[in-house]
Order: sequence, then C-alpha cells, then structure tokens
Amino acid sequence: MLRHKYDMLKDHPGKSIFYFAIPMIIGNLFQKFYNMADSVIVGKFVSEDALAAVGASYSLTTVFIMVAIGGGIGASVIISQYLGAKQYEEMKTSILVI
Repeated sequence: MLRHKYDMLKDHPGKSIFYFAIPMIIGNLFQKFYNMADSVIVGKFVSEDALAAVGASYSLTTVFIMVAIGGGIGASVIISQYLGAKQYEEMKTSILVI
C-alpha cells in the first residue's frame, strides 16, 4: 500500500491542526477516563472522605498537567519557527536544548 507522506508545512492548515490535536485529544480522554474510574473505585470501596480527597486533588493535578502542556506548546513554537524558516541546524540545536 502506497502511503502519502504528510507534510504540515504544505498541506491545508485545518488538516494540519487536526492531526496535531489528535494526540492531545486522546491524552485528555485518557485523563478523564482515569479520573472517572478513580472516583468510582474510591467512592465504592473506600469512603466518602477519600472520594472528596480525589475530587479536591483533581484540580491540582490539572494545574500540573496544564503547565506541562504549556511548556510543550512553548517549545514547539520555537521549533516550528526554525522549521518554517528552514533553519534545520538551529532547529536541531533547540530540540537538544529544550
């Protein structure tokens, strides 16, 4: 089967954004499923206080996840600028530094 090589620089922007967003969407879905399973298991087998602790810690966990995602997006901006400018050596250097 012959596969089309995907190029984010030359394809339609909407298609590029969609393909770029797929891993983030899947990651968020897994995070939500984990939180739901955690709430069900703790609420059913432990206690109401433990369920309250799970609910209270969820927002703190979300903050840490958002900081990590923000750092990743910031790093990808630098790398993308070098890639778009066809400055491949600087791009490789920024990948190693980041």
